Amino acid sequence: MKIRRDTFSRTLKEELSRVEIAGTAQAFWEDCALRNLAGNKGGAQALRNQARRKQHLQTPKPHIKPYLLRRLFYLGKALSESEAAGGGKPDLSVLSSDSQSRRSFLRGVFLAKGSLVSPVRGHHLEMALPTEKVALLVRNLIAHEGLKGGLVKRRSAWVVYLKDADEISKFLALLGASRSVLQYEGIRVQKTVKSSVQRQVNMDKANVSRSVESCLRQIEDILLIEQELGLQRLPKALREISEARLNNQALTMQELGQSLNPPISKSAVNHRLRRIAQKADSLRRKSKREQ
Repeated sequence: MKIRRDTFSRTLKEELSRVEIAGTAQAFWEDCALRNLAGNKGGAQALRNQARRKQHLQTPKPHIKPYLLRRLFYLGKALSESEAAGGGKPDLSVLSSDSQSRRSFLRGVFLAKGSLVSPVRGHHLEMALPTEKVALLVRNLIAHEGLKGGLVKRRSAWVVYLKDADEISKFLALLGASRSVLQYEGIRVQKTVKSSVQRQVNMDKANVSRSVESCLRQIEDILLIEQELGLQRLPKALREISEARLNNQALTMQELGQSLNPPISKSAVNHRLRRIAQKADSLRRKSKREQ
C-alpha cells in the first residue's frame, strides 16, 4: 500500500485548521473566504453540511480535504445559520481597517487556495485565485500587513505570491501558524549554517590546494638552483630560506619565517622566495637558449 507523506504545506494547513477563532467577526470573514473559494459545486456551504455529519468527519470523501472539513466545522460552531449563509454582499472595506478580520480572511484564502514550498527546496508561497479582482484584493490586503506580494497570470488562475523568506515567515505568523513558523525558521537556519560550513570547507580546500602547489613550485625552483649553481652560490638570505623550505616542506610561509633565527615576517619570506623563483626562471631560459 502506498503511504502518503505530508508535505510542509499540508502540515501548515493542518495547523491553521486548528487556530483558535477570536470572535464572531473573525469567523465570519474566514468563512466568507472559504465560502467563495473552497470546493466547486455548492462551495463551502456544501462542505459545511457534510462537516456537520459526524460520519463524514470520520470517513471524509476522498476529494474533500480533512483540514477544510475540520475548519468549517469549527467556523460553523462560531456562527449562526444566518451569519454563515450570508444575507448580503459583505463590506470588504472593513478588511482594510480591521487587522484581525483581515488576517482571518487571509487565513481562509490560504486554506482554500494556498500552497507553500518546503524551505528545504526554496522559498515560495502562493495563492492561486480564480479572478484578477480577487487576486488584487488579496495582494492589497497583504500590502496592508507590510508585505510585498507579487501577482502573475498562470493558465486559468491569478497567482499572488511571496518569495522572500522573511516575508513568508511574517505571513505565516499573522495567519496564526506559530508552530510552522518555528519549523520554517529552523530549516532556514540549518540551510544557512550548512551553506556557510560548505563555503568555508571549499575555501579551505582551495587555500590548501594553492599552498601545496606554491610549495611544490618553490621546492622545484630551489632544487634546480642547487643542481645548476649550488645553494652556496646564493646570497645568505636566499640560501637560508632555501634550506629552511627544503627541510620544512609542510610549513606555511608565515610558519617558515618563524622557523628562522632571527624570525622574519611572511612578507619577507614571500620576497625571498620570489627572488628565488626569478633566479630559477633565469636558469630555465638560459638552458633553453643553449639547447
